[in-house]
Amino acid sequence: MAAISTIKNLGPVMETEFNAAGVATAEDLRDMGADVGYAKLLENGYKPHFNGHDVLVMGFQGRPWNDCKGEEKRPCGSSSTR
Repeated sequence: MAAISTIKNLGPVMETEFNAAGVATAEDLRDMGADVGYAKLLENGYKPHFNGHDVLVMGFQGRPWNDCKGEEKRPCGSSSTR
């Protein structure tokens, strides 16, 4: 099982936030997808960030967080989590 911080764009701080929200591994997070994963953060008291969801979507795709542009910004990848 891989650490959440092995997902592109997610470092130790986000790993700690996800762990506190009950998400233990990168596999768990990938299985639930960006929508559910981000919702779990918010439910656990994480303050919304203007591109927080985009960071997850881009990370699942192996892309830099700031690579989300144009049509992808509505919200980035919307239901596409991988």
